Amino acid sequence: MSFESESLKKMSLTIAFVSILILAILYLTYSLSNGNIPRNLQTDVLKIDEEFYGDTVFDSTNLKFSPILDKNVKKDSNKIIYIKFNVGGSRENTTKNIIYDISLADLKIDCELLSPYIQWKLLKNNEVISVGNLDYKFDTINNGRLVLTNIQQDLKEYSEDKTTYDHYEFYMWFSDSCQDDNILNCEEAEDQTKLLNKNIAGKIEVELYGEGKKELERHPSDKLDKNTCISSDKINNEED
Repeated sequence: MSFESESLKKMSLTIAFVSILILAILYLTYSLSNGNIPRNLQTDVLKIDEEFYGDTVFDSTNLKFSPILDKNVKKDSNKIIYIKFNVGGSRENTTKNIIYDISLADLKIDCELLSPYIQWKLLKNNEVISVGNLDYKFDTINNGRLVLTNIQQDLKEYSEDKTTYDHYEFYMWFSDSCQDDNILNCEEAEDQTKLLNKNIAGKIEVELYGEGKKELERHPSDKLDKNTCISSDKINNEED
């Protein structure tokens, strides 16, 4: 066999391998949206197994998004966005070392809600792995996307026993500027009226990768970019 033929053979094998890898990654990015969200926006599960991949939607227009104490986030579920979901490998997935991010995507937010008082936290297997808020000083929202995970996570391999999958809980709430049960004890609580009756809509999305794991670099801004937010009227008109 000539050197040229051997090179062509190696090149063909390389192209075939890359094609298979690309197809595997594309297979992993199938999107599933769940529109049947009850009042407290809690889904049953979002599984990344079998042929179900993707995201779950949320919308604040069907709950009372009003200030609460941070310590009451779990107790007062009618005032918060709460979504739980499981993440695990596919039966069909033969690609190893898949990693993933969890992000907020397709966000439509009233500009007033890009505030440090709109807070969130993400729990994995009952442990808090990241916290943040929607203030542009915390991180820039790019094209309606905000990454929640501070470092990419390892996708667990497929298992018949779904309880072995990673269990996630996402909370978003309107944090009261007075964190005392008695507001009279707060000398300088900020007036939060401008944040009332505002809306946020979007989805939680699981994004899979085949590259090496890396920590997230957040990009805070010193000013509000009006291109990252939207008015309530426009949100409501787009939903009609």
